[in-house]
Amino acid sequence: MTDDAGVISLGQDGVISKWTRTNQSHWQWAKLLDAGKEDSVCFAYQRDRIAVAFPRVGVKVWIWIKGTWQPQRSILRQNVTSIRFVEDGEALIGGTSDGVLWYCQVPNGTLRAYAFLKSKVLHLDVNSSGTHALVSQSGGRAHLVGIQQMDHKGKIEQVYAASGDFGGDKQGGGAVFAYGCRLVLFGTMDSNMLVWDKAKGEVVCGYDHDANVWRVQSFDKGSNVHIITGTKNGLLSWWRPFPTE
Repeated sequence: MTDDAGVISLGQDGVISKWTRTNQSHWQWAKLLDAGKEDSVCFAYQRDRIAVAFPRVGVKVWIWIKGTWQPQRSILRQNVTSIRFVEDGEALIGGTSDGVLWYCQVPNGTLRAYAFLKSKVLHLDVNSSGTHALVSQSGGRAHLVGIQQMDHKGKIEQVYAASGDFGGDKQGGGAVFAYGCRLVLFGTMDSNMLVWDKAKGEVVCGYDHDANVWRVQSFDKGSNVHIITGTKNGLLSWWRPFPTE
């Protein structure tokens, strides 16, 4: 949530929940809405908007209007595997199981295909300025794709993939921007989480892990950079920033 006010989650029962901290060690739960009983794949949240992707019915959208979450026109794109709000919540980008990267304004936009990437999209991340997306795919590859400027929409500007025993698929959280969007965190090799130069597409260092990384998040606040990784066996690690100068 905005300003780290709480956590929004999607349960297996289709319920969107909000958790807010009341004091140092207590959290308060509240139900926001029931997205439906069909198995959902993923969801996105931004301020007053929620979107949930379903394999067969597409992407359902709700907007907070006059004190209630009101359903909007659904985006009728099947087999969506990842979604993110962009343009301050005015649009969604999404990826599909057949490798399509798409864009649609919310709530009444036209669905447009931006790129055809051939393999399943596993995860999306968007840089802070909203100009580029990191598209992680099955097969251990991630692409840097332009999503804003007219002459860059859908253009693949860089590819992140390593030869050998590269665990791109094993990092379930997918590629993420880090360090002011100058670097990319993606994949593992020999139990090292790899750090890439965004522009050059080259590995610059690795964070030594005892096990393959399953989730990774980067948080940038001014000069403060926070990297948190998680493994399947429940190990959470907090990493010092990598010097970029």
